[in-house]
Amino acid sequence: MTYLSLIMAIRFLGLFIVLPLLAVYAMHLQGANDTTIGIALGAYALSQMFLQVWFGKFSDKYGRKHIIALGLVILALGSIVCAVSDNIYTLIFGRLLQGAGAIGGVVLAYLNDLATEESRGKIFARMGQFIALSFAIAMVAGPILGAKYGVPFLFDITAILAVLAIILLYLKVPAAPKVEHFEEEVKISKVLKNKELLKIYFSGFMQKGMMTIIFMITPLIFVNELHWEKMDLWKVYIPALIFGIFAMPFGAIMAEKKNKGKLVFILSAVFMTLSVVAFLFKFYITGVILFFVGFNMLEPVLQSFTGKIAKIHEKATAMSLGNSIQYSGIFLGGLVAGVIKQYYGYSALFYLILAIGFIWIVTLFTMKNFIGFDIEEFTEFDDNMIEELKNDENVHDIFIKEDILIVRRLKV
Repeated sequence: MTYLSLIMAIRFLGLFIVLPLLAVYAMHLQGANDTTIGIALGAYALSQMFLQVWFGKFSDKYGRKHIIALGLVILALGSIVCAVSDNIYTLIFGRLLQGAGAIGGVVLAYLNDLATEESRGKIFARMGQFIALSFAIAMVAGPILGAKYGVPFLFDITAILAVLAIILLYLKVPAAPKVEHFEEEVKISKVLKNKELLKIYFSGFMQKGMMTIIFMITPLIFVNELHWEKMDLWKVYIPALIFGIFAMPFGAIMAEKKNKGKLVFILSAVFMTLSVVAFLFKFYITGVILFFVGFNMLEPVLQSFTGKIAKIHEKATAMSLGNSIQYSGIFLGGLVAGVIKQYYGYSALFYLILAIGFIWIVTLFTMKNFIGFDIEEFTEFDDNMIEELKNDENVHDIFIKEDILIVRRLKV
Protein backbone atom coordinates (compact mmCIF):
# COMPACT_ATOMS: atom_id res chain seq x y z
CA MET A 1 0.00 0.00 0.00
CA THR A 2 2.98 2.27 0.57
CA TYR A 3 4.00 1.76 -3.05
CA LEU A 4 0.51 2.69 -4.27
CA SER A 5 0.68 5.89 -2.22
CA LEU A 6 4.14 6.52 -3.71
CA ILE A 7 2.73 6.14 -7.23
CA MET A 8 0.03 8.68 -6.38
CA ALA A 9 2.69 11.04 -5.04
CA ILE A 10 4.89 10.59 -8.14
CA ARG A 11 1.92 11.43 -10.35
CA PHE A 12 1.12 14.53 -8.31
CA LEU A 13 4.77 15.57 -8.30
CA GLY A 14 4.68 15.58 -12.08
CA LEU A 15 1.53 17.72 -12.09
CA PHE A 16 2.66 20.02 -9.26
CA ILE A 17 6.18 20.76 -10.46
CA VAL A 18 4.99 23.11 -13.22
CA LEU A 19 2.48 25.01 -11.07
CA PRO A 20 4.81 27.63 -9.52
CA LEU A 21 5.96 28.90 -12.94
CA LEU A 22 3.23 27.88 -15.40
CA ALA A 23 1.28 31.15 -15.26
CA VAL A 24 4.43 33.26 -15.74
CA TYR A 25 5.71 30.96 -18.53
CA ALA A 26 2.38 30.91 -20.38
CA MET A 27 2.28 34.73 -20.50
CA HIS A 28 4.99 34.67 -23.20
CA LEU A 29 3.28 32.13 -25.48
CA GLN A 30 1.48 33.20 -28.63
CA GLY A 31 -2.22 33.90 -27.98
CA ALA A 32 -1.83 34.20 -24.20
CA ASN A 33 -3.94 36.48 -22.00
CA ASP A 34 -5.23 36.21 -18.43
CA THR A 35 -8.22 34.10 -19.53
CA THR A 36 -6.26 31.60 -21.66
CA ILE A 37 -3.58 31.36 -18.97
CA GLY A 38 -6.27 30.49 -16.42
CA ILE A 39 -7.66 27.86 -18.80
CA ALA A 40 -4.19 26.38 -19.38
CA LEU A 41 -3.61 26.19 -15.63
CA GLY A 42 -6.85 24.28 -15.01
CA ALA A 43 -7.31 22.49 -18.36
CA TYR A 44 -6.02 19.13 -17.12
CA ALA A 45 -8.80 19.20 -14.54
CA LEU A 46 -11.50 19.54 -17.22
CA SER A 47 -10.66 16.19 -18.79
CA GLN A 48 -10.17 14.68 -15.33
CA MET A 49 -13.62 15.90 -14.39
CA PHE A 50 -15.34 14.12 -17.29
CA LEU A 51 -13.27 10.93 -17.29
CA GLN A 52 -12.87 10.10 -13.57
CA VAL A 53 -16.10 8.11 -13.30
CA TRP A 54 -15.45 6.26 -16.56
CA PHE A 55 -11.98 5.22 -15.43
CA GLY A 56 -13.55 4.05 -12.17
CA LYS A 57 -16.09 1.93 -14.04
CA PHE A 58 -13.43 0.52 -16.38
CA SER A 59 -11.28 -0.41 -13.38
CA ASP A 60 -14.21 -2.35 -11.90
CA LYS A 61 -14.48 -4.27 -15.17
CA TYR A 62 -10.88 -4.69 -16.35
CA GLY A 63 -8.90 -4.44 -13.12
CA ARG A 64 -7.35 -1.54 -11.24
CA LYS A 65 -3.73 -2.11 -12.23
CA HIS A 66 -4.13 -2.03 -16.04
CA ILE A 67 -6.33 1.06 -15.96
CA ILE A 68 -3.85 2.91 -13.72
CA ALA A 69 -1.06 2.04 -16.19
CA LEU A 70 -3.17 3.36 -19.09
CA GLY A 71 -3.75 6.63 -17.26
CA LEU A 72 -0.03 7.05 -16.61
CA VAL A 73 0.76 6.48 -20.31
CA ILE A 74 -1.73 9.22 -21.24
CA LEU A 75 -0.16 11.55 -18.65
CA ALA A 76 3.27 10.98 -20.24
CA LEU A 77 1.96 11.71 -23.75
CA GLY A 78 0.23 14.90 -22.59
CA SER A 79 3.41 16.06 -20.89
CA ILE A 80 5.38 15.61 -24.11
CA VAL A 81 2.81 17.71 -26.01
CA CYS A 82 3.11 20.45 -23.36
CA ALA A 83 6.91 20.36 -23.59
CA VAL A 84 6.94 21.02 -27.36
CA SER A 85 4.10 23.58 -27.40
CA ASP A 86 4.94 27.02 -28.80
CA ASN A 87 1.52 28.66 -28.38
CA ILE A 88 -1.09 28.78 -25.64
CA TYR A 89 -3.58 26.58 -27.50
CA THR A 90 -1.16 23.69 -27.94
CA LEU A 91 -0.31 24.02 -24.26
CA ILE A 92 -4.02 23.87 -23.38
CA PHE A 93 -4.41 20.73 -25.55
CA GLY A 94 -1.42 19.13 -23.83
CA ARG A 95 -2.84 19.97 -20.42
CA LEU A 96 -6.18 18.44 -21.44
CA LEU A 97 -4.34 15.29 -22.54
CA GLN A 98 -2.41 15.18 -19.25
CA GLY A 99 -5.71 15.16 -17.39
CA ALA A 100 -7.26 12.51 -19.64
CA GLY A 101 -5.38 9.89 -17.62
CA ALA A 102 -8.00 10.26 -14.90
CA ILE A 103 -6.84 7.60 -12.45
CA GLY A 104 -7.10 9.44 -9.12
CA GLY A 105 -10.34 7.74 -8.12
CA VAL A 106 -9.03 4.35 -9.29
CA VAL A 107 -5.92 4.64 -7.09
CA LEU A 108 -8.07 5.63 -4.12
CA ALA A 109 -10.42 2.70 -4.74
CA TYR A 110 -7.38 0.39 -5.01
CA LEU A 111 -6.17 1.66 -1.63
CA ASN A 112 -9.62 0.97 -0.21
CA ASP A 113 -9.51 -2.55 -1.63
CA LEU A 114 -6.19 -3.25 0.08
CA ALA A 115 -6.99 -1.53 3.39
CA THR A 116 -8.66 -3.06 6.42
CA GLU A 117 -11.36 -1.08 8.20
CA GLU A 118 -8.99 -0.37 11.09
CA SER A 119 -6.09 0.76 8.90
CA ARG A 120 -8.00 2.91 6.40
CA GLY A 121 -7.56 6.22 8.20
CA LYS A 122 -3.83 5.63 8.72
CA ILE A 123 -3.36 4.62 5.07
CA PHE A 124 -5.07 7.72 3.72
CA ALA A 125 -3.16 9.92 6.15
CA ARG A 126 0.09 8.37 4.89
CA MET A 127 -0.99 8.96 1.30
CA GLY A 128 -1.71 12.57 2.18
CA GLN A 129 1.78 12.87 3.67
CA PHE A 130 3.31 11.45 0.49
CA ILE A 131 1.36 13.99 -1.57
CA ALA A 132 2.39 16.81 0.77
CA LEU A 133 6.02 15.75 0.36
CA SER A 134 5.64 15.77 -3.42
CA PHE A 135 4.17 19.26 -3.05
CA ALA A 136 7.23 20.38 -1.06
CA ILE A 137 9.67 18.91 -3.58
CA ALA A 138 7.75 20.49 -6.47
CA MET A 139 7.67 23.92 -4.83
CA VAL A 140 11.47 23.89 -4.43
CA ALA A 141 12.48 22.02 -7.59
CA GLY A 142 9.94 23.67 -9.91
CA PRO A 143 11.13 27.29 -9.60
CA ILE A 144 14.83 26.35 -9.50
CA LEU A 145 14.84 23.84 -12.39
CA GLY A 146 12.32 25.82 -14.41
CA ALA A 147 14.30 29.05 -14.10
CA LYS A 148 17.54 27.28 -15.05
CA TYR A 149 16.40 24.84 -17.77
CA GLY A 150 12.96 26.16 -18.78
CA VAL A 151 9.40 25.03 -18.09
CA PRO A 152 9.42 22.53 -21.03
CA PHE A 153 12.10 20.62 -19.10
CA LEU A 154 9.63 20.29 -16.20
CA PHE A 155 7.11 18.67 -18.54
CA ASP A 156 9.84 16.24 -19.66
CA ILE A 157 10.38 15.35 -15.99
CA THR A 158 6.65 14.66 -15.65
CA ALA A 159 6.75 12.22 -18.59
CA ILE A 160 9.73 10.39 -17.07
CA LEU A 161 8.03 10.20 -13.67
CA ALA A 162 4.92 8.67 -15.29
CA VAL A 163 7.04 5.89 -16.82
CA LEU A 164 8.77 5.24 -13.48
CA ALA A 165 5.36 4.99 -11.81
CA ILE A 166 4.24 2.33 -14.32
CA ILE A 167 7.34 0.25 -13.57
CA LEU A 168 6.73 0.56 -9.83
CA LEU A 169 3.06 -0.38 -10.30
CA TYR A 170 3.82 -3.73 -11.91
CA LEU A 171 6.84 -4.61 -9.80
CA LYS A 172 5.65 -3.71 -6.30
CA VAL A 173 1.86 -3.29 -5.99
CA PRO A 174 -0.05 -6.48 -5.05
CA ALA A 175 -3.28 -7.56 -6.70
CA ALA A 176 -6.46 -6.32 -5.04
CA PRO A 177 -8.39 -8.89 -2.96
CA LYS A 178 -11.76 -10.02 -4.27
CA VAL A 179 -14.68 -8.30 -2.56
CA GLU A 180 -18.28 -9.57 -2.84
CA HIS A 181 -21.21 -7.35 -1.88
CA PHE A 182 -24.96 -7.91 -1.79
CA GLU A 183 -26.28 -4.72 -3.40
CA GLU A 184 -27.50 -3.96 -6.90
CA GLU A 185 -25.23 -2.00 -9.25
CA VAL A 186 -24.61 1.50 -7.96
CA LYS A 187 -26.11 4.52 -9.70
CA ILE A 188 -24.52 7.96 -9.63
CA SER A 189 -27.91 9.53 -8.91
CA LYS A 190 -28.15 7.48 -5.70
CA VAL A 191 -24.69 8.56 -4.54
CA LEU A 192 -25.64 12.20 -5.14
CA LYS A 193 -28.64 11.83 -2.82
CA ASN A 194 -26.33 11.33 0.16
CA LYS A 195 -26.32 14.80 1.77
CA GLU A 196 -23.20 14.15 3.83
CA LEU A 197 -21.24 13.06 0.77
CA LEU A 198 -22.43 16.21 -1.02
CA LYS A 199 -20.95 18.38 1.75
CA ILE A 200 -17.65 16.52 1.41
CA TYR A 201 -17.80 16.97 -2.37
CA PHE A 202 -18.45 20.71 -1.99
CA SER A 203 -15.47 20.95 0.35
CA GLY A 204 -13.26 19.21 -2.21
CA PHE A 205 -14.55 21.54 -4.94
CA MET A 206 -13.71 24.63 -2.88
CA GLN A 207 -10.33 23.31 -1.71
CA LYS A 208 -9.09 22.47 -5.21
CA GLY A 209 -10.62 25.56 -6.82
CA MET A 210 -8.84 27.81 -4.33
CA MET A 211 -5.61 25.87 -4.92
CA THR A 212 -5.71 26.76 -8.62
CA ILE A 213 -6.45 30.40 -7.86
CA ILE A 214 -3.59 30.64 -5.34
CA PHE A 215 -1.15 29.06 -7.80
CA MET A 216 -2.29 31.43 -10.53
CA ILE A 217 -2.17 34.72 -8.63
CA THR A 218 0.83 34.10 -6.35
CA PRO A 219 3.55 33.95 -9.05
CA LEU A 220 1.90 36.78 -11.00
CA ILE A 221 1.84 39.04 -7.94
CA PHE A 222 5.37 38.26 -6.77
CA VAL A 223 7.03 38.31 -10.22
CA ASN A 224 5.06 41.03 -12.03
CA GLU A 225 4.13 43.39 -9.20
CA LEU A 226 6.73 42.81 -6.48
CA HIS A 227 9.49 42.10 -9.06
CA TRP A 228 10.80 38.91 -7.49
CA GLU A 229 12.95 36.54 -9.53
CA LYS A 230 11.13 33.37 -10.60
CA MET A 231 13.86 31.28 -8.98
CA ASP A 232 13.05 32.85 -5.60
CA LEU A 233 9.40 31.76 -5.47
CA TRP A 234 10.34 28.75 -3.36
CA LYS A 235 10.94 31.23 -0.52
CA VAL A 236 7.17 31.82 -0.49
CA TYR A 237 6.04 28.22 -0.83
CA ILE A 238 8.41 26.39 1.51
CA PRO A 239 7.48 28.24 4.76
CA ALA A 240 3.84 27.69 3.84
CA LEU A 241 4.44 24.00 3.22
CA ILE A 242 6.25 23.58 6.54
CA PHE A 243 3.21 24.94 8.36
CA GLY A 244 0.98 22.80 6.14
CA ILE A 245 2.90 19.61 6.87
CA PHE A 246 2.44 20.18 10.61
CA ALA A 247 -1.27 20.85 10.04
CA MET A 248 -1.78 17.54 8.24
CA PRO A 249 -1.28 15.15 11.19
CA PHE A 250 -3.32 17.52 13.36
CA GLY A 251 -6.25 17.17 10.96
CA ALA A 252 -5.85 13.40 10.70
CA ILE A 253 -5.61 12.88 14.48
CA MET A 254 -8.58 15.14 15.22
CA ALA A 255 -10.74 13.45 12.59
CA GLU A 256 -9.67 9.83 12.97
CA LYS A 257 -8.67 9.50 16.63
CA LYS A 258 -10.71 12.21 18.35
CA ASN A 259 -13.83 11.87 16.16
CA LYS A 260 -13.80 15.62 15.42
CA GLY A 261 -14.13 15.36 11.65
CA LYS A 262 -16.71 18.15 11.40
CA LEU A 263 -14.40 20.51 13.29
CA VAL A 264 -11.53 19.70 10.91
CA PHE A 265 -13.69 20.53 7.89
CA ILE A 266 -14.79 23.84 9.44
CA LEU A 267 -11.28 24.87 10.54
CA SER A 268 -9.90 24.06 7.10
CA ALA A 269 -12.55 26.19 5.40
CA VAL A 270 -11.89 29.05 7.84
CA PHE A 271 -8.11 28.98 7.23
CA MET A 272 -8.51 28.93 3.45
CA THR A 273 -11.07 31.74 3.51
CA LEU A 274 -8.85 33.82 5.82
CA SER A 275 -6.02 33.38 3.32
CA VAL A 276 -8.06 35.42 0.85
CA VAL A 277 -8.52 38.15 3.49
CA ALA A 278 -4.73 38.25 3.85
CA PHE A 279 -4.31 38.61 0.08
CA LEU A 280 -6.92 41.38 0.04
CA PHE A 281 -4.85 43.37 2.55
CA LYS A 282 -1.59 42.51 0.70
CA PHE A 283 -0.20 40.17 3.37
CA TYR A 284 0.68 37.77 0.58
CA ILE A 285 3.08 35.39 2.34
CA THR A 286 0.68 35.14 5.30
CA GLY A 287 -2.10 34.36 2.82
CA VAL A 288 -0.14 31.52 1.24
CA ILE A 289 0.68 30.09 4.70
CA LEU A 290 -2.96 30.21 5.82
CA PHE A 291 -4.05 28.52 2.60
CA PHE A 292 -1.60 25.64 2.92
CA VAL A 293 -2.53 25.06 6.57
CA GLY A 294 -6.20 24.73 5.61
CA PHE A 295 -5.46 22.72 2.46
CA ASN A 296 -3.18 20.16 4.11
CA MET A 297 -5.43 19.79 7.15
CA LEU A 298 -8.31 18.77 4.88
CA GLU A 299 -6.54 16.72 2.19
CA PRO A 300 -6.26 13.26 3.87
CA VAL A 301 -9.60 13.63 5.66
CA LEU A 302 -11.50 14.27 2.41
CA GLN A 303 -10.60 10.91 0.89
CA SER A 304 -10.82 8.96 4.12
CA PHE A 305 -14.32 10.21 4.93
CA THR A 306 -15.56 9.59 1.40
CA GLY A 307 -14.33 6.01 1.68
CA LYS A 308 -15.98 5.56 5.07
CA ILE A 309 -19.38 7.08 4.31
CA ALA A 310 -19.82 5.39 0.92
CA LYS A 311 -21.05 1.80 1.06
CA ILE A 312 -18.71 -0.91 -0.17
CA HIS A 313 -20.36 -1.23 -3.59
CA GLU A 314 -20.35 2.57 -4.01
CA LYS A 315 -16.71 3.23 -3.16
CA ALA A 316 -15.14 3.35 -6.64
CA THR A 317 -18.01 5.41 -8.02
CA ALA A 318 -18.23 7.70 -4.97
CA MET A 319 -14.49 8.37 -4.92
CA SER A 320 -14.28 8.87 -8.69
CA LEU A 321 -17.27 11.21 -8.53
CA GLY A 322 -15.64 13.11 -5.68
CA ASN A 323 -12.47 13.46 -7.72
CA SER A 324 -14.49 14.66 -10.74
CA ILE A 325 -16.05 17.38 -8.61
CA GLN A 326 -12.67 18.36 -7.20
CA TYR A 327 -11.24 18.62 -10.70
CA SER A 328 -14.20 20.73 -11.78
CA GLY A 329 -13.13 23.07 -8.98
CA ILE A 330 -9.59 23.17 -10.37
CA PHE A 331 -10.79 24.01 -13.89
CA LEU A 332 -13.41 26.54 -12.85
CA GLY A 333 -11.00 28.09 -10.35
CA GLY A 334 -8.48 28.77 -13.11
CA LEU A 335 -11.13 29.95 -15.58
CA VAL A 336 -12.94 32.26 -13.15
CA ALA A 337 -9.70 33.66 -11.76
CA GLY A 338 -8.41 34.41 -15.26
CA VAL A 339 -11.60 36.09 -16.47
CA ILE A 340 -12.22 38.18 -13.33
CA LYS A 341 -8.58 39.26 -13.03
CA GLN A 342 -8.48 40.27 -16.69
CA TYR A 343 -11.66 42.36 -16.63
CA TYR A 344 -12.14 43.43 -12.99
CA GLY A 345 -8.81 43.03 -11.18
CA TYR A 346 -7.58 41.21 -8.09
CA SER A 347 -9.92 42.86 -5.55
CA ALA A 348 -13.07 41.69 -7.33
CA LEU A 349 -11.67 38.15 -7.42
CA PHE A 350 -10.87 38.21 -3.70
CA TYR A 351 -14.33 39.49 -2.73
CA LEU A 352 -16.02 36.78 -4.82
CA ILE A 353 -13.97 34.04 -3.14
CA LEU A 354 -14.77 35.50 0.28
CA ALA A 355 -18.50 35.36 -0.44
CA ILE A 356 -18.33 31.73 -1.61
CA GLY A 357 -16.04 30.85 1.32
CA PHE A 358 -18.62 32.21 3.76
CA ILE A 359 -21.31 30.01 2.16
CA TRP A 360 -18.94 27.03 2.45
CA ILE A 361 -18.35 27.60 6.17
CA VAL A 362 -22.08 28.01 6.89
CA THR A 363 -22.82 24.79 4.97
CA LEU A 364 -20.28 22.85 7.04
CA PHE A 365 -22.03 23.82 10.27
CA THR A 366 -24.97 21.69 9.05
CA MET A 367 -22.67 18.69 8.57
CA LYS A 368 -23.12 15.65 10.80
CA ASN A 369 -20.13 14.73 12.93
CA PHE A 370 -19.35 11.27 11.58
CA ILE A 371 -18.16 9.03 14.41
CA GLY A 372 -17.51 5.79 12.57
CA PHE A 373 -18.49 2.14 12.66
CA ASP A 374 -18.32 -0.89 14.86
CA ILE A 375 -16.76 -3.65 12.76
CA GLU A 376 -17.78 -7.30 13.08
CA GLU A 377 -16.11 -10.18 11.25
CA PHE A 378 -17.51 -13.70 10.77
CA THR A 379 -15.73 -16.71 9.35
CA GLU A 380 -18.94 -18.77 9.46
CA PHE A 381 -22.19 -17.48 7.95
CA ASP A 382 -25.10 -18.53 5.76
CA ASP A 383 -27.75 -16.93 3.52
CA ASN A 384 -30.25 -16.52 6.36
CA MET A 385 -27.72 -14.61 8.43
CA ILE A 386 -26.92 -12.34 5.48
CA GLU A 387 -30.61 -11.59 4.86
CA GLU A 388 -31.12 -10.79 8.53
CA LEU A 389 -28.17 -8.38 8.49
CA LYS A 390 -29.41 -6.71 5.28
CA ASN A 391 -32.68 -5.87 7.05
CA ASP A 392 -30.98 -4.46 10.16
CA GLU A 393 -31.32 -0.65 10.02
CA ASN A 394 -28.15 -0.18 12.12
CA VAL A 395 -26.05 -2.06 9.56
CA HIS A 396 -24.35 0.32 7.14
CA ASP A 397 -23.19 -2.41 4.76
CA ILE A 398 -22.01 -6.01 4.60
CA PHE A 399 -19.52 -7.65 2.28
CA ILE A 400 -17.25 -10.67 1.94
CA LYS A 401 -13.51 -10.05 1.72
CA GLU A 402 -11.10 -12.98 1.50
CA ASP A 403 -13.84 -15.41 2.68
CA ILE A 404 -14.63 -13.31 5.77
CA LEU A 405 -18.03 -11.67 6.21
CA ILE A 406 -17.50 -8.08 7.35
CA VAL A 407 -20.33 -6.08 8.90
CA ARG A 408 -20.11 -2.33 9.44
CA ARG A 409 -22.60 -1.06 12.04
CA LEU A 410 -23.22 2.62 12.64
CA LYS A 411 -22.01 3.75 16.06
CA VAL A 412 -24.87 5.05 18.20
